[in-house]
Amino acid sequence: MSVSCSKDDTEKTLSEETASLTVTLNGQAPRTKAVAPPEDADELEKAENTVKNATVFVFNANGTLDKRQTLAAPSLSATISGLLAGEKRVVVVANVPSSVTFPDGINYSWFADAGNVIDLDTQSPETNGLFMSGEDMVTLTANSTAAKTISISRIAAKIKLGTVTISPDPGHDPDKFVLNKVIVMKARGSAMMGLPSAAYTPDVFYGGMAGDKSTVKAYLSETISASDYSNRYFYVLPSDNDDGNTTLITLAGTYDGQPAYFPFRINDKAGTGEASSDGTFIRRNYVYTVNVKLKRLGGGSSNPEVPADPASLDITVEPQDWTAELVQDVEW
Repeated sequence: MSVSCSKDDTEKTLSEETASLTVTLNGQAPRTKAVAPPEDADELEKAENTVKNATVFVFNANGTLDKRQTLAAPSLSATISGLLAGEKRVVVVANVPSSVTFPDGINYSWFADAGNVIDLDTQSPETNGLFMSGEDMVTLTANSTAAKTISISRIAAKIKLGTVTISPDPGHDPDKFVLNKVIVMKARGSAMMGLPSAAYTPDVFYGGMAGDKSTVKAYLSETISASDYSNRYFYVLPSDNDDGNTTLITLAGTYDGQPAYFPFRINDKAGTGEASSDGTFIRRNYVYTVNVKLKRLGGGSSNPEVPADPASLDITVEPQDWTAELVQDVEW
């Protein structure tokens, strides 16, 4: 997704040299129903790409604000006039949640304040749309025309449950095992807006169930079974493991009537051989598909936030509208 900018020739009566910036957002207007049924992948992709609103900030080289313009669907285009000629930093934010308020005298450094964040609660195509941001530099020269494209990308990543294979080891009775949930645990609760940092807020975690770290969020839990698990996905914020608390995908069930959990870290190791994982955990605008094989059915964790070590994985990468899709095979 991109924003195109061009500067128009304008006759000026003012003594100072000024320029106009024509900004057009290349996106899709919202639909009556923003999210399609999960089996309709094309409609879901369109919903994830939808831009409902956007704000363009034109900052001077020293970070002070020159002008800003808010765009709203269906007309995602406007001309910002009266800009001073010179080097500019153009910042674009799209699908901004209503909880975010930009101050009148905003400076570029505002985006570097760790208190100005996007909450995971707001990341849904069917409500706010997925927040996107991007920036680039442009030099405006008076009485001439320039063009610039600003790329914007989602701050969220997407976690998808791929295949679930039940292949019990000897001594693990499949008749005693019931699979009932896929949940995300220790999802980062908020993160900065990606200008340029998408750093998460420390010690704020959400999960599909209560945990030692996680506050319950219903949207991070989906009902599944051993025969019904397709089209389950979640949106999460970027996460590393610097604090030992990277985001997990966890299968939940019971074995012989007792709770059993199978938590997995996502993209936590560099791959070998044909695997293409890079060990960077969860990055903005990536899709992570996790294929799970459960063998030790009676050896699940008693804690949905504690993965087994070591765990095996195999990841391949496929380019798509998101930055890439990483397919991860994990085994318990």
